[in-house]
Amino acid sequence: MPRLKLIRVFFAILLCISFGGANARLNIEINQGMVAGVPIAVTNSAEETALRRSGYGAAFEELAGVVRNDLRMSGRFEPLFPEQLPRVNNVQQELDAGLWQQARVENVVLGTVKPEAGDRFAVSFKLLDVYKAQSGASGQLNNGELTRVENTVLLSKTYHGISRKDFRALAHRISDDIYEKLTGIRGAFSTRIAYVMVVRAFDGSHYSLEVADADGYGPVALVKSKEPIMSPSWSPDGRQIAFVSFEKNRAEIYLIEVATGKRRLLSKFPGINGAPAWSPNGRQLAVVLSKEGSPKIFLWDMDTQNITQITDGYSIDTEPAWSKDGRSLYFTSNRGGKPQIYCMDMSTRKINRVTFVGNYNARPMLTSDGKYLVMMHREEGQRQFHIASQDLATGEVSVLTHAFLDESPTLSPNGAMVLYGTQEGDRQILSLVTLDGRGQLRLPAREGSVQEPAWSPFLS
Repeated sequence: MPRLKLIRVFFAILLCISFGGANARLNIEINQGMVAGVPIAVTNSAEETALRRSGYGAAFEELAGVVRNDLRMSGRFEPLFPEQLPRVNNVQQELDAGLWQQARVENVVLGTVKPEAGDRFAVSFKLLDVYKAQSGASGQLNNGELTRVENTVLLSKTYHGISRKDFRALAHRISDDIYEKLTGIRGAFSTRIAYVMVVRAFDGSHYSLEVADADGYGPVALVKSKEPIMSPSWSPDGRQIAFVSFEKNRAEIYLIEVATGKRRLLSKFPGINGAPAWSPNGRQLAVVLSKEGSPKIFLWDMDTQNITQITDGYSIDTEPAWSKDGRSLYFTSNRGGKPQIYCMDMSTRKINRVTFVGNYNARPMLTSDGKYLVMMHREEGQRQFHIASQDLATGEVSVLTHAFLDESPTLSPNGAMVLYGTQEGDRQILSLVTLDGRGQLRLPAREGSVQEPAWSPFLS
């Protein structure tokens, strides 16, 4: 068998990839309800209502739709739509707790968009805690019942000089603010995702490395090729992506600048060059090379360009993933007979096995707090691959997904959501599940397949 084919077979077996054709953009579909999501209203304020009556367009609804989608995507909230809510005609009504209690919401987001000079806008929103009002924590009493919520405004902000083209970015920022205020966890809606699209055509398959907003909007193709592209990995500052390309009929690792599309070749050793993973400080890249025989993990010093082999033996060691403090490196290895996840202490180079539940565990990812390991998992006696999390303190494993082939998990930078690939009929789509397994969403292409997702770090 030719050497190139052997390399591709190795990657295919290791990653369990089986994809069909694809289109060139994502189409976000939210088709599954959240389990016990907190009801939240995102609607126009009384001031916005007055602007509409004066003939001004309903600009806030453009932002509100994005905010609702973000909050539902998080799995923690169940946003209500305007038709499900009472109409707010004046300030007295919008502060009436009874009005919102009837709609069974616990939090309310009220927004306004007002025109400013030069085709710019002022965007305002405030977040109300209706549940606190129901509990009698603040407000005014009327015949023993709380009726107003002006003292339960949790958050209030105004942004000036916003252009219409920046509405979506601002909506993600507002979602981040709301999410953090209500959960205490930093929001990740202003981040981005990278993935590989595969388009089947009469002249063969076409591959592209694309970057889009976290909700799949605004995809941009950074690389296009008629040969496979794999394993995108974001640098800690979000400015570069390392990836594997077969465009020269062999596996090579490249770095590409997201803003400019400028790229450079990093690794082209004979055999396998794969699975790049940035260290948290961006100074090293863990890569998989087979230049010495079996695939092993090496550290690539980004300043000196020196490489150091850190695993050895006859096993296949691959899929490195760093802990957030950079003190540990997790990886997949068959050194125990079957693919399992191991952890290397970077100061001592001591290696310990981490996973013991299931006969196959691979593609490790660590949550930002270092408490959970997210992985591709197969249970004993089963053929299906799922996404699972393991509590690193107790060893307890929780299966998060339940399709036939779930793979390639990538974590949001706040550790709350997992994006992964899954099979839907004869195509591959992206899906999202919350780390607690409470809700699942699908992020399919309009037609065809999407694969190898990678979630960016927080972006400034």
